[in-house]
Amino acid sequence: MSKTFCYMNLTSSIPPRDAIYLNGLRENGARVIECRDNSPSWKKFWVILQKHRAVKNDYDILWVGYSGHILVPFARLISRKKIVFNSMGSLYDGIIGSRRKYGFLGWRVPYIWLVDWLAFHSANLILVGTGPMKEYVRRKFLVPEHKLVRLWTGADNKVFAPDPNAPEPREFTVLFRGGLLPEAGIEHLIKAARILQNEPIHFRIVGYGVESPLVDRMLKEFDSKNVDWISDKFPQNALPDKMRGCHISLGQLADHERQQFYIPFKIFESMALKIPLLVIRARGMMELLTENETCFCFNPSDARNLADKILWIKNNYGTAKKVAENAYQLYLRDLTPKALAKNLLSSL
Repeated sequence: MSKTFCYMNLTSSIPPRDAIYLNGLRENGARVIECRDNSPSWKKFWVILQKHRAVKNDYDILWVGYSGHILVPFARLISRKKIVFNSMGSLYDGIIGSRRKYGFLGWRVPYIWLVDWLAFHSANLILVGTGPMKEYVRRKFLVPEHKLVRLWTGADNKVFAPDPNAPEPREFTVLFRGGLLPEAGIEHLIKAARILQNEPIHFRIVGYGVESPLVDRMLKEFDSKNVDWISDKFPQNALPDKMRGCHISLGQLADHERQQFYIPFKIFESMALKIPLLVIRARGMMELLTENETCFCFNPSDARNLADKILWIKNNYGTAKKVAENAYQLYLRDLTPKALAKNLLSSL
């Protein structure tokens, strides 16, 4: 018998990290009821309470969506159904570990830890993105291992797919796509672009963030006509076109502790678009990928090694295409919405 899910979140639209699974659940015959609101202040909880009352007897499993940490304890108060929380990771790690937003001292630090703890202990099943993140959550927040399920993020194959009719770009193009946070290590890409400025290689940076001023300053320090930086916001459905036509897609670049826990969304998107991947050898990443079979690797925080690998791939692009094809087949087998949801349903 197919299951019915009640999807609950505090967002105006469904985040891509949820949409992939929800679409996959529908493809596997499940039904999804939406229960969302993003009204200001505490009003959103009242609205969600009213919406939930109308459907409380119509579903089997309550799904609290990505970034909904503060919503999970509330969901536990209003529902006795099984709760699946699509955390993918820790709020504490994202705010304190990545952005260093409040340092490591002050009252907000234990508060954010407590938000995570309450969310993880209120859910029946917690989805995380990698094995190292599973271990991190288990140890940091004292969560029983049986409640944690590692589930890849994947990408929507209706949005991210190779386009055989796309024109071949004139320049060999290296893509970096994502938020410019400290762990991104964007400065190493710009240094590599400077090293390769006399080679027929173009660099495309798609993203913005706290390191944007650094990018702006570094690009002014040399003749950076080989770098195209797209920092403006644009619709999500325009992203594939900005990625297509690139010859290499880069992961994160820095030697940062957070790299061990996460696989960036862009990795799955690049696999789905059949773009060769060049990534660092992080534990979480290498759970999914295999060096020289489904990706190429370079040393973190090493602009010279990065530049050398980019030049090697350019000069051996036939090999790179075979590696990208292997990654694409892995995506088709395990990382489409339908495949991911089928794996999830077997864990419920």
